[in-house]
Amino acid sequence: MTLTTDTIKSLSASSHEPAFLTDRRVKALDHYLKSPMPGRRDEIWRRVEFGTFNADLAAAPFNAQGLATLGAVPADARANSVFWGTPELAAKDAPGLLEKYWNTQVFPAGVENAVHEGGKFHALNQALWNTGYALHVPKGVKVETAFSAAFVTPGGEAGLFPHNLIVVEEGGEATVVETYSSPANSGEGAATLCSPQTEIVLKAGAKLRYILIQNTGTNVVYIGAHRSNQYADSKLDFASAHLGSKWSKTFMAAKMLEPKAHAFLYGLYYGTGDQKIHMDTYQHHVAPDCTTDLMFKGALANQARAVYRGMIRLEPGAQKTDAYQQNRTLLLSKNARIDSIPGLEILANDVRCTHGATAGQIDPTILFYLMSRGLTEFQAKKMIMDGFFEEVILHFGLESVIDPLRKQIDEKSAKNKSPALVPSPWGEGRRRYSAAG
Repeated sequence: MTLTTDTIKSLSASSHEPAFLTDRRVKALDHYLKSPMPGRRDEIWRRVEFGTFNADLAAAPFNAQGLATLGAVPADARANSVFWGTPELAAKDAPGLLEKYWNTQVFPAGVENAVHEGGKFHALNQALWNTGYALHVPKGVKVETAFSAAFVTPGGEAGLFPHNLIVVEEGGEATVVETYSSPANSGEGAATLCSPQTEIVLKAGAKLRYILIQNTGTNVVYIGAHRSNQYADSKLDFASAHLGSKWSKTFMAAKMLEPKAHAFLYGLYYGTGDQKIHMDTYQHHVAPDCTTDLMFKGALANQARAVYRGMIRLEPGAQKTDAYQQNRTLLLSKNARIDSIPGLEILANDVRCTHGATAGQIDPTILFYLMSRGLTEFQAKKMIMDGFFEEVILHFGLESVIDPLRKQIDEKSAKNKSPALVPSPWGEGRRRYSAAG
């Protein structure tokens, strides 16, 4: 189906959307159609290998009913006028929330995206979103139970476009767990596009723990965007795990708009086979006296490749900023590769900003020690990798998330237990199977 304004209006009319949502879809579609497909000349995208992926085929509108599961409204939220539900329900019960925040502030519809953003694919989500959630936590309300949203990709050349909105008012607190997965038999066939977008607004003094788990199938192309706008004294704890997909590109950003806002971003990635994992982070300081702290750690096996691009940008008024960024990667194969590209753009002069990146293979001495204690090479490397990940895993904060995450890593490692032979660290004449490639 060819995407046109009439197509969008027809889809919106069939779901009885408010006119302001339809207008924003049309603006976004216009931006999408006018924007060229990213290529080698685009610095943000030039390391992405699109291969046979066809964005226009994946952009075919379809009914995503049944592909999203929202957890029940927690009792402590229901008693305090918290809204939690689908965009369709929000349009009926909380239209003011959508009119004020949906594609207006964090990701404005139809607005030309600046650097460090996804351009054409951001606009595609805004035009075609077909599922998602909205959360509104009123002033002073603190919800202890986590809100959960689980999305499952469809099969074939189709697109899943969840659009999500989180607004926590002054002094409010909440936890959101957002997961993306695929059916067990989804590893073959045409590429499926999963392109979510999550907008987060944290008002003064608000606190949010936001957890993102991406474990989609090997036939999935994942292009996601997750961004926060933060006001005075707000705090964001953002933990993400990047395990699945054929190839992925995930944009994650925090924007400090008023003094004493704080954001902590933690990421874990694990690539096997010929997976390609791209992560773009953006710590954007507009106001003074704010803090951002970022740590991304990953392991790559076989021919897997990851690209980490991180930018800390300080505007002229962002004095007294404290910003840190680190990326560490464990290479489990001689053919695995990481391109780590940290960066600083500092327009203020009274700040503390640092960044760093490290990558390397397992120390043969440590591996020999563990194997001398009776562990197989697979067990030894798996133990080292688990210890390497643990620092990040603990920041996910919820046992209900941490235990399944560890299990997913274990299952992925088990599937990759007998990869290609690699040279032994003790000499070319002695071959061994590596733990993960």
